[in-house]
Amino acid sequence: MQNSKKSILCITHSKDTFPIEWVIKHLNSAGVKGVRLNSDQFPLHVQIGGSIKPSTFNSENALVQSDVGTVISTEDWLIDESNIGAVWHRKNVTSDLSSALEGDILGQATRESESIKCSLLHGLSDVFWLDHPNIQMASENKWLQLRLARKAGLDIPATLFTNIPSQVTEFYKQYKGDIVAKMHTPLTVSMGKPPAFVYTSKVTEEHLKDLASLRFSPMIFQQRIVKQTELRIAYVDGHCFPAQVNLNSEDDKELLDWRKAPPTISNWKHIDIPEELVRKIRVFMNSMNLKFGAIDIILDMEHKYQFLEVNPAGEWGMLEAELNLPISKYIAQTLIKYSN
Repeated sequence: MQNSKKSILCITHSKDTFPIEWVIKHLNSAGVKGVRLNSDQFPLHVQIGGSIKPSTFNSENALVQSDVGTVISTEDWLIDESNIGAVWHRKNVTSDLSSALEGDILGQATRESESIKCSLLHGLSDVFWLDHPNIQMASENKWLQLRLARKAGLDIPATLFTNIPSQVTEFYKQYKGDIVAKMHTPLTVSMGKPPAFVYTSKVTEEHLKDLASLRFSPMIFQQRIVKQTELRIAYVDGHCFPAQVNLNSEDDKELLDWRKAPPTISNWKHIDIPEELVRKIRVFMNSMNLKFGAIDIILDMEHKYQFLEVNPAGEWGMLEAELNLPISKYIAQTLIKYSN
């Protein structure tokens, strides 16, 4: 592993806890400075300035000089773009400016701040990203995920994305009423039990009578997979760190979504996965251009690993906290490995 004298910029938010701290600790232990940037503190407590000057060319029309640079600073530190070797993009959160502004100016300032922040940070194009926000955003496409997962040889549930009621009715009949509904976009970033989360839910005959609402909000429907267990796999640059959801009773195991389980019941257990599954996951993640992701998989009663989705910036802290999986160490090593 190469060492780097440049710093690693770690983008997160002010309420992030041990995952960011673990990674920065590993970076510092390796002699590389990890700089924490709380994205929600811009622009009130973080300053970002980017400058770009006209290029200079010689008599043969060859580029001689092109001055482009970004500086990021807080009360505690300052870093120049030229001193950034890699960027870990964990989370981005929009700043709350309501303590300083109100009315129309609040909305305008919030939009402008977020736009400029993302423009300047995402423009750090000459460094390694884990992963670049543009790639993360493109990878949120669940339809693309399922198509590329299938192409990589992963098993997937029969799936329907639609706002056409008749398609849902036919899908329901085709799988003898054993289907579930879910949303494409998450309402939470937590691995805990969120109060506002719309869980994966079973579709019933009563639901079929109220499909007219699909015209306002399409949904995803899938064949329900009878599960042995569910897995979350943290993927870091070709390495898989799998964990099994531990639900103590048979009733708990029937949950369609493990996030419904009380925190005192649902926790994590070690599990080994076949090397063939690891190989297919690598092919899939490469096709998504992702070096990091939190992958959700169901192990069904026929011992098939059914791919559900990958979260490009998904949570993994509880896996390391409970099982001591070296995820943060591998994230730090990957950032150093590819650092300029």
